[in-house]
Amino acid sequence: MSVIDNIRFTFLYIDLYSMGRTWVYPESVIPYNIFRYIVKGKAEFCIDNEEILVEENQIVYIPSGCSMSCHALSDTFEFFSIRFTTSVFYEGEDVLKEYYGIPRVTENMGEDSFFREIYRWVKTEHTAKKCFVRGYLDLLIGSLSVRGEKIDREKGEIKSAEYDLEKIKKRAMKTKKQIDSRVQIVADYIVLHPKERYTPERMANMAELSKQRFSSLFKENMGKTPMEYVREIRLTTAARALLVSNDNINDIAYEVGYEDANYFIREFKSAFGFTPNQYRRVARE
Repeated sequence: MSVIDNIRFTFLYIDLYSMGRTWVYPESVIPYNIFRYIVKGKAEFCIDNEEILVEENQIVYIPSGCSMSCHALSDTFEFFSIRFTTSVFYEGEDVLKEYYGIPRVTENMGEDSFFREIYRWVKTEHTAKKCFVRGYLDLLIGSLSVRGEKIDREKGEIKSAEYDLEKIKKRAMKTKKQIDSRVQIVADYIVLHPKERYTPERMANMAELSKQRFSSLFKENMGKTPMEYVREIRLTTAARALLVSNDNINDIAYEVGYEDANYFIREFKSAFGFTPNQYRRVARE
């Protein structure tokens, strides 16, 4: 199994927004990935100081960690917005761009149906809704990835950065690297059981390895230490709960393994740049 096979996408939130000409989104650091499908109107997005004009029937990709601001250029500006995270992160890399070739802006050629299906299923109470939401998100990413490759081939363009020997070597090593099954088992268990208590010793025992060997192997495979991974999974799970439920902060903190709500709030703000209440409010504006 390669690194790209190990990448999973965690859906956080979707909504349909309708704004007027006065709409302005102030500059903020974005703590998750975003896809926006423009249903109607025009706007200007500024992503990491790059100004981009977007209009009806386009899909905009906004990567986690970027700085973004935007404002409407038409009397009505309407768009779907999907927020999600990735299970694999390498510092300084844009996973969806590096591994999936997804461009900043793509012309819609039927991908709007994935946005609409995700939105429809999120609004239902059916027990299968999570399956459909995950499935349609994967289909959306797959379709945009294929479209991105097609655009590059049609233009006959290869970015000069791709000719950099060191970057090619680095990317090839990551793409071909095998995920150790012992690491995979522990990582998957943590995703399913974020509330449980974890220590490096316990996780090493789960993998039937020494603490030192397990910690080294985990960092090599996942790009972060075991406890950093636990923290990330807990906070990502909490972020999703904040967006899809009205549960209070203390309950959410407890459900993801934090016994001290104040400590959870500090950890959350450190990771996302907002307190949990601010995150919930801003995400729904």
